Amino acid sequence: MEEPKEKEKREEDQCQNLVEDTIMLEAAVFPTALSEELLAAATEKSRQNLFGSSKIFSLDTIEKRNYIMLDIINDRAKEHYDRGKILLSRGLLEEAVISFNKALTLDPQQKDFYLRRAEAYLMFGDFQSSVLNHRLASNLDPSDDAVVTQISHTLYIQGQYLFEVNMYGEALEIFALASELRPANQHYRMRSIATLLALGRLEDCLQYVTKQLEVVISNPELYILRARLHDHFSNVVSCYQDVSRALTMDPSHQEAVSLMQTLVQRAEEAKAGAVNKALQGNMNGALHCINQAIDNNPIELGYYIFRGTVFRRLKNFNAAIDDYLHVLNKVNNMKQSETYLETQRQLLLTYNDFAVHCYHKGFYEEAILLLNQSIKEEKQEKGLYINRGDCFLRQCHLDFALLDYEQAQELDPNDWRIQIRIAAINNEKGLLDHHNRKYQQAEKRFTTAIEGNPYMSQYYLHRAKTREVLMQVTGSQEDAVTSLLLDIRNKQIIPLLTHLFPGKSMDEIMASKVVECARSKLNASLQTAAPLIPRVFQQSLTDSSFKSTQRPGMLTQKRP
Repeated sequence: MEEPKEKEKREEDQCQNLVEDTIMLEAAVFPTALSEELLAAATEKSRQNLFGSSKIFSLDTIEKRNYIMLDIINDRAKEHYDRGKILLSRGLLEEAVISFNKALTLDPQQKDFYLRRAEAYLMFGDFQSSVLNHRLASNLDPSDDAVVTQISHTLYIQGQYLFEVNMYGEALEIFALASELRPANQHYRMRSIATLLALGRLEDCLQYVTKQLEVVISNPELYILRARLHDHFSNVVSCYQDVSRALTMDPSHQEAVSLMQTLVQRAEEAKAGAVNKALQGNMNGALHCINQAIDNNPIELGYYIFRGTVFRRLKNFNAAIDDYLHVLNKVNNMKQSETYLETQRQLLLTYNDFAVHCYHKGFYEEAILLLNQSIKEEKQEKGLYINRGDCFLRQCHLDFALLDYEQAQELDPNDWRIQIRIAAINNEKGLLDHHNRKYQQAEKRFTTAIEGNPYMSQYYLHRAKTREVLMQVTGSQEDAVTSLLLDIRNKQIIPLLTHLFPGKSMDEIMASKVVECARSKLNASLQTAAPLIPRVFQQSLTDSSFKSTQRPGMLTQKRP
């Protein structure tokens, strides 16, 4: 044991050395800079002066001891983790969770620890804790995509559980979260759609399905689902389109085939209703029914033909023409088919009826354009030429009118309506010739008019005046008398008879041989014309005075 004095002396020497070292260091601060080696040596010397040869406060010793402790902790955490896996495999979930908790307490930076604990919580049915542990694991390794997939799968399981216990609102939120994590997973979106259906939120469901189809365009199931939703909201056209798309993808799809058959059946029922209403004269009701038929089955061309006829009966000619043109466009490559020929015929009738409508409204130019279109397609329909001739007659285009009437007469020489029109044109042209002092030509025109329609009193009166100018006295007298025989109420005849039979009273004139001769010729002419002109019309002709071209023409409306 050291003596006290020696001990005090040694301590004084150590303090002296420290003072000297400190003075030396302070003196060297400013004059020169120390290297790190000298500084480290001075530090070690100071530690030795203070603590002697003891290693207890050595930095190397402390670091070494820290590494030893860390290894011990990690090993202990691994033991808890391994024990937890064993317990988990045996189904001892609570003990497994406790072991994983201990492992994470010792080492919270191990991703696998969180994943195993998440698995245990999932087996427990604690979905929220399982998702939380998966998220903690994902935070430790954001690049691990498998963890994100496991999170979305766990959410899906949770959502399915909530759906099965009728907690649809909560299930919808969970499915939405799963879809956000994995937008490409269509099964998650389908579960969201099923949940919306369970909630009765059909409009939201329709919007969701539509958005889904913007991404997935080859899923017939989605199209069928949206078709049924459209059908629920009475969007029949959209329903049909979706069913057609589904059948295009899978022609044997049973649900799509069944739904298409339903639509076709509805269309036939609506068509039958349209026919019944049309027969009853309810054309607006017929139009409503045939529209429903077209909505349910828009590829049936016969519906468009029928609707065109209804439009025509309602005088909505533009709509009728659109329907017929639609059909013709569809069967343009089958021009000999029954559908094409019938549609073409109906289109021509519509042009004709439209022209008649324009005629009665005074739109003669428009009527002529429509009839031109009809004649361009059908050159064997006499009624079209008759109607266009009437339009030309109203415009005082006598030559054009006569050409159309003569063309119609070539198609049907025995049509009395054409015959009386040609007679009227010749009478008009005869009046013009008489006015222009072309009396010989006028006399021929009137003669032709009389041959075409011997029932018109005015024609004989006009020829009588012309023959008087030509000094054909007997012929003039016979025509004047014939005019009187046909229309005794015609006051224009009396002055002419007085002039042609000077000094004779009406009784004397009517008892003369001229009247007998005129009557004989008239009877012969009427007998010749009788088979061609109907009896009812014969009476109307003999009772009517001459009608100028300023009156409306007699257009023929063709009906199917």
